[in-house]
Order: sequence, then C-alpha cells, then structure tokens
Amino acid sequence: MRAKKIVTNLLLCVAIGLPQYASAALFCPVTPDGKIHIDECKYPSNDECKRATGNQGDCVADQLPPSDKAPYCLVTLRYEECDKYFDYESCSQAAQKELANCTINPRYKKTGQ
Repeated sequence: MRAKKIVTNLLLCVAIGLPQYASAALFCPVTPDGKIHIDECKYPSNDECKRATGNQGDCVADQLPPSDKAPYCLVTLRYEECDKYFDYESCSQAAQKELANCTINPRYKKTGQ
C-alpha cells in the first residue's frame, strides 16, 4: 500500500514537472548536403550543436515555430498544436483522447485587432 502511494506521488510530480521541459527545443546537426541527423538531436542550443559537431552552418531545431492561427492549443508531452482548434470544446475532446491539455494560445490575434 505504501509503495503504491509513493509511485502515485512520483507520477504526479512527473506529470506536473515534465511539461515545463518537454517543450524545450533541441538542436540537430545537419550534413553539408542538407540531411538532418534526427537521432542526434541532443544539443540545447544552436551554438553548442555547431561546436560539438564541427558544423559550419546552422543546426536545426527539432520543433516547428509556434503557430498563431487558432485561439486554442493542444499541448501534449511531445508537441504543441496551435493551428487547428477554433473552439474550446473540440480542443478539450481531443485532449481527452490524447491525454493532453487544452490551453489558450497566447500568440493568437483575431483579424481586425
């Protein structure tokens, strides 16, 4: 019983703390012909990636730039989708299916504002 309580508390801590770090982009080295080494996306900054790999050009972030197309974002542990949900109900339904959260997109601006 005590072990179950400890495991539950650990999982709760991970569920609260992990999303803060899951959205941080990692940088991947790029070959001279433009191919991306997706299995080596482990560098916290572009400069560190270039220094470690000896890459002359820029490395590539493993995440797409944030979107400002829709008012709601579906946030999972691996990605954030902010260009699809225009009402909270559809976003929250998708969040329940994917064990995610639905949040307001801070970058969204209505046209005409």
